[in-house]
Amino acid sequence: MSNRPDHDQAAQNRMAANLQKALELTELALDLRLSVMRRQKPDCTMKDVMHEIRLAKEQAWRPSHS
Repeated sequence: MSNRPDHDQAAQNRMAANLQKALELTELALDLRLSVMRRQKPDCTMKDVMHEIRLAKEQAWRPSHS
């Protein structure tokens, strides 16, 4: 079991790299949505993007009546 610390460190490094990639993709997705929204409304801000996301999330979790 002498290589266990190396395995743990490798796993932590992979998790950190995956988290970094996830954050980068999130930033890119938010920037893309902001760009699309600004085509319709040039003074749109990131606050508007986040508001839209919150509304979509609330609607997704609302029970459907169909």
